[in-house]
Amino acid sequence: MQNHENPISLFKQTNFSKTIWWKLKVNISGYQNEIEDKLVTEIFKNRIFRLLYPNIYQLNQQFSRILIQLYEDGYICWINLDELIIEKYELGKTENSKKEHFIIKDKINSILKWIKDQAELNNEYLWGGTLGPNFDCSGLIQTAFLKHQIHIPRDSFQIKSFSKHLFYYKDSYSALIPGDLLFFGVKEKCDHIGIYKGDGLYYHSSGKDFGRNGIGLDTLKDSNDKISLHYKSKLISAGRVVRNYRWDRTMR
Repeated sequence: MQNHENPISLFKQTNFSKTIWWKLKVNISGYQNEIEDKLVTEIFKNRIFRLLYPNIYQLNQQFSRILIQLYEDGYICWINLDELIIEKYELGKTENSKKEHFIIKDKINSILKWIKDQAELNNEYLWGGTLGPNFDCSGLIQTAFLKHQIHIPRDSFQIKSFSKHLFYYKDSYSALIPGDLLFFGVKEKCDHIGIYKGDGLYYHSSGKDFGRNGIGLDTLKDSNDKISLHYKSKLISAGRVVRNYRWDRTMR
């Protein structure tokens, strides 16, 4: 398509179909609703989406935002039409690899190295951040896996449900291996996530109020550090990514 072509004209050509997929040609922001500038996620160029709203019944209305569902994680959000550049995309058949677990396992060291590199950049916590250098907690983890061609859900509670459950946290972390995910919250309601580095240490992007305002390394060991103690007190469970999120298998 030509860069100046209006995306709405493309949607009209396909009668605002919900079964047609589109590829983004630019990075964009995803918002919580149709009006407010409440960022919920940032979306990489080349990610795939389908249109949820408007539909053919709103054909003659004016829109500044559209509601989309992303292919790689099923995430739903609003995006601005301004500066949106897209092209039609044909989904290939997704193969279910029995070796997925081993492929992911082989990439864990690279994932942890990527996160370490991000931590060394100037960064701060950004709600909805996935593009970097500023991330939110789940944005850091999702992007780390996405950069290595592994698709996982967007939000921490969704990742918790998607991951292979290891255990509800007690006092011992001896069963953890590098790359395992740590889920934090209150009464098993997850609202924060980190990734285990080894030797009791884990990376996470934490906020200003109770965290480090960016990517940091905290410990599960006994410590006098107030931030590590705070998050240890909220640790719910641990999980492991053993598969890719799939539109045709996982999403409902």
